[in-house]
Amino acid sequence: MATWKEGSDCCLWEGVTCDPFTSHVVGLHLGCDQVLPYTPCRRFQGTDLHRNSSLFHLRHLRSLDLSGNDFNGSAIPSTFTQLTSLAHLNLSRSRFSGHIPLGFSRLNKLVSLDLSYFSRQPMILASIGNLKSLDTLYLSDCSLSGSVPASIGNLTSLTGFGLPGNSLSGRFPVNYIGLNSIQWIDLGGNLLNGTIPSWMLALPSLHWLDLSSNLLTGEIPEFQSSSLGAILLQQNQLSGPVPNTIFNLVNVSEIHLGSNRLSGVFHLDRIKTLENLRRLSLSHNNNISILFGSTPHNSTRISSLEFLDLSSCNITRIPSFYLDFFPSLSYLDLSHNFLTSMTILPPHMESLQYLDLSYNMIEGPLSIPWSPQLQYLLVDNNKLTGRMPHHICNITTLDVINLSNNSLSGSIPECLVNLTDLTVLQLRTNNFHGSVPSIFGNMSSLENLDLNGNTLGGPLPQSLAACKELQVLDVGNNELNGVFPFWLSSLPELKVLILHNNSFHGTITTESMDSFPMLRILDISNNYFNGLLPASLFHKFRAMMMLQESEKVGVNYIGRSSTDEYYYVDLIVKGQEMMITKILTIFTTVDLSNNYFHGSIPEAIGELKSLKHLNLSHNSLSGPIPSSLVNLTELEALDLSSNQLTGEIPPQFTSLTSSLAKFNLSQNSLQGPIPQGSQIQTFDNTSYIGNEGLCGLPLSKKCGGDGHNDHDEDSEPESESNGGTLFDWKFAGAGYGCGLVIGVSTAYVMFIIRKPRWLVEMIDNWIRRQHQARRWRPAIRF
Repeated sequence: MATWKEGSDCCLWEGVTCDPFTSHVVGLHLGCDQVLPYTPCRRFQGTDLHRNSSLFHLRHLRSLDLSGNDFNGSAIPSTFTQLTSLAHLNLSRSRFSGHIPLGFSRLNKLVSLDLSYFSRQPMILASIGNLKSLDTLYLSDCSLSGSVPASIGNLTSLTGFGLPGNSLSGRFPVNYIGLNSIQWIDLGGNLLNGTIPSWMLALPSLHWLDLSSNLLTGEIPEFQSSSLGAILLQQNQLSGPVPNTIFNLVNVSEIHLGSNRLSGVFHLDRIKTLENLRRLSLSHNNNISILFGSTPHNSTRISSLEFLDLSSCNITRIPSFYLDFFPSLSYLDLSHNFLTSMTILPPHMESLQYLDLSYNMIEGPLSIPWSPQLQYLLVDNNKLTGRMPHHICNITTLDVINLSNNSLSGSIPECLVNLTDLTVLQLRTNNFHGSVPSIFGNMSSLENLDLNGNTLGGPLPQSLAACKELQVLDVGNNELNGVFPFWLSSLPELKVLILHNNSFHGTITTESMDSFPMLRILDISNNYFNGLLPASLFHKFRAMMMLQESEKVGVNYIGRSSTDEYYYVDLIVKGQEMMITKILTIFTTVDLSNNYFHGSIPEAIGELKSLKHLNLSHNSLSGPIPSSLVNLTELEALDLSSNQLTGEIPPQFTSLTSSLAKFNLSQNSLQGPIPQGSQIQTFDNTSYIGNEGLCGLPLSKKCGGDGHNDHDEDSEPESESNGGTLFDWKFAGAGYGCGLVIGVSTAYVMFIIRKPRWLVEMIDNWIRRQHQARRWRPAIRF
């Protein structure tokens, strides 16, 4: 507002528009355009808009834009109703809240109204039908509930309305009379149910229809309006066949019908009639049958189609020549089908940028079509064999490579250093051997390196310390050796370090170690580390000590939020494998189990106040349990089993919160009473067995010397939950899988239960290690 000088002509001020004849102020534009709609630009911040503000003296004002500011959650003043000349009003993303003033319906000259992202429900729907001049209505993410008001049908001048991201429910009105001018409708992200009304697909001027992410059921009605340009019906419960009238929509450019229950035959050949079609998605309709045809389109190429998603459509084969007829394809997703060969791909796909063939049954060598623009190559979870082809190094535009869970072999090609833009490389669960290439240190863009589950040997190359963008390093389940890679501690972005199940050895010293400034997940379990646990090690985990203020606001995941690409992790708990599709930055764990550490548990661990999981089991730790662990108020899992701990369970443990879901102190030398009236009392006796001196519930041994031991109950052999590690992390890359997402770790992570391939991998790894005469150290028993 530097141009707003008192005494100067206000018509020359930035954001002010005046009538050229009367010089009355008719427009005030103090909003801002936002890339991320939830984030205000805050030209005005922490300011209440007072009812006596001079703003409300502008009786000739026709346009007012205050979007993207911060009015501190204040209500809209009732004096807004004095601006009776208003035709355009935009208060979106400005942190207004509360109810809309009762007299708001008197603003009968309003043509466009945007109140999106209100902090609380604006309560305007009931009177919306009184704004007869309204042309555009947008109330996104306003916590609206109830049904879509029938009074919208009275707004005969309306050309578009959007109420997405609310909690609207119920069925659509039987009919909307007088909406012949409507061009766009956006009701996505609500709780609407019932069927799609036939009148909606007959609106003569409708161009954009978004009913995605609702609870709509029944069949899709026939398409009666040829004006439709975009149809977004994904993520509902629609069933039945796709109407053949969809192929009459000559103006349509986008069709999204994914994640429904559609069935019948979809003739892909017939999209030749849709000359403007750019995007087509039928994904996750397991009962639909895609018919490709034997001679597609009479050899007519469809040059408009850029986006094709046929994932999870039960496809078993595609004619080898078929994809040749889509020369402009930049996005192709055929994942989660039953394809067996990569010969379906033409040798050249010049426009292709995204290719996903994951979760199929593709056998044989990896065959990659040549594309000078390819950025995403996802062929994980197949049956690929042979070596990683060297010509992959010629596609220098590659950003993400995921070839995990195949049977690829040989060494990792050193020519990958040519991929200077590569950020994600996932080669987990293959048969790669040799050493970890030192060339990774020259790949400055690398953010996620996942080599878990191969037979790589030798030490980790110190050149990895040059990967300043590295966030995730997972080399677990290999044959690596050497000392703890302290040189990684200087990496400024490293959040996840997995060294699990290798042959690393030696003591962990901190003299030459930096601070691990961002580390949140550390798993060095099942190695041969020994010596004391230095307190100074835990002092370096600053990111686990306290959440930053920026992390307490909103939801942040490990990955690249700018492109909505996140890293996911496989977590094994008691033999069940779960895919956590996104790792929140507040999710922290330390797993040092199954090593040879001795001495006491450092009190400094109690400073890691954001820690969720702590596993020190199966070592030779001694001394008492430090009372400082009670400071870990966010703890969800604690395993100190199979050590040589002595003394009593600290009475302060009674303050451990109900978030503690896993607790194991078994197979130690603890004594005294189990603290009563606390969360730890809710665990069964398997959490305490093997401690002859413990007494009190849940054990049958009473305290005070008047009880006896029930050896059949309390001294039973150690259960599966006590053997081995409690957590076995497996990281696999950038948020590309999909499926049923539910909350775990008190909504900190989201996961999908997959097929139990854990047993196959366990047996395969055991046979391989036995063949190579590697020693597997069993759990320590007492």
